[in-house]
Amino acid sequence: MVPLVGFMALGGEAGSWYVTKQRVQGAADAAAYAGGLRLACDSAPQPGVMCNNSQPYDYRGRQGAAQNAFCNSGDTSYPGSKCTTSLPSGISQSVQVASLTSWNGTAGNFVQATVSQQQPAYLAKLLGFSTINVAATAVASVAAGLAKPPCVLALKDPVTFQGSATVSSPNCGISSNSAAANGIGFVGNSGISVNAPSYTVGGCSQTGGSQCTGVQTYQQPIPDPLSAVNTALSALKTSDFANQIKNAAPQPYETCSCYNTNPTFSSTTSLNGTYYFSGNITINGNPTITGTATLIFFGSGTSLKFTGNPTIKLTAMAAPTGPSVLSASVKALMAKLLIYDGEAYSKQGVNISGTSNSYFNGTVYIPNAPVTYGGNSSGAPSSGCYQVIAYAVSFQGNTTLDNSGCVGSSGTGSAAEPNVQTVRLVQ
Repeated sequence: MVPLVGFMALGGEAGSWYVTKQRVQGAADAAAYAGGLRLACDSAPQPGVMCNNSQPYDYRGRQGAAQNAFCNSGDTSYPGSKCTTSLPSGISQSVQVASLTSWNGTAGNFVQATVSQQQPAYLAKLLGFSTINVAATAVASVAAGLAKPPCVLALKDPVTFQGSATVSSPNCGISSNSAAANGIGFVGNSGISVNAPSYTVGGCSQTGGSQCTGVQTYQQPIPDPLSAVNTALSALKTSDFANQIKNAAPQPYETCSCYNTNPTFSSTTSLNGTYYFSGNITINGNPTITGTATLIFFGSGTSLKFTGNPTIKLTAMAAPTGPSVLSASVKALMAKLLIYDGEAYSKQGVNISGTSNSYFNGTVYIPNAPVTYGGNSSGAPSSGCYQVIAYAVSFQGNTTLDNSGCVGSSGTGSAAEPNVQTVRLVQ
């Protein structure tokens, strides 16, 4: 009976090691992940993402461990720390955080955290152990960005495909920051040809077929790469302009330092330059609108409405201009911005339609309202830059997307693309 009781007691002691092992592993995971998040800020900072650079990656790693009650001796003062200033007799802890340029034979950016706790042995002394060291290691991988940035980003609500919409996207995927079960949703006989990964913070829903096969669900949100542009353009006032063009053919800022209100779009309108619009702008009938231009719709109450079936063939400017209140950094982010519509949210949102000959070559940016593509639209004939960033996006017509031409070979005049760093535990 005595040996049996002894083995049971030894089993109980081993069980306590298992519990400690779980706690140590949790602290190591937290330390590696926290250090990885901080390292990501240094390795590839992103537009629209604020990084806390006040402490280095190893500090953030030790802070993550401290929040799980594991600290080095005398190093317990971290925000949210659960460490005590003194441990029970015979117990010591160690937290080591290091950056790696390769792991398991793979080059890259990694953060490795090793957490351990040494504690006295009791019945295990009968087996020759005086102390027990319980340790765990975790490794976080820091990826600079997505290999193929998406060409559609819904900032708040889902991306939906309704009816017989056909979307072709040979070089880029679809993404949604919606956490809903239908963050990306297919309703009806939608056809989609997407040859790059798609992402959603929530789930993917479909009423038939296998459209959700290429969608990666429950991912981290993708930041708005043009948030600084939205902040600056939404603050524009008509008093920031020297002139106003009213009830006439729209004029570019480059020639008149002006904004346009109640513009007239004739059967054929050529737009070349940076155009600012204020008020309710309606494109009636079936005009043909062509040119190389950037169209900015600003001011409280401004809206863009399509009531006909126009033919639109527009290419965005590489270097838009504007009032002096817009900083050089904002103007640089506006490269290849085709349409900015800052109107407030409404359930109807903005409906864009066009003939089968229409194309948009640039970024369509409507951050506060949902966008519905009800007609036919496409990117430029080849290697274009057609990407959409909006509050929500719904496709009900035929659309071709392509952001392969958004980044110039020299890097200058390149459009801001949706992208996200990924930090994940690999060990």
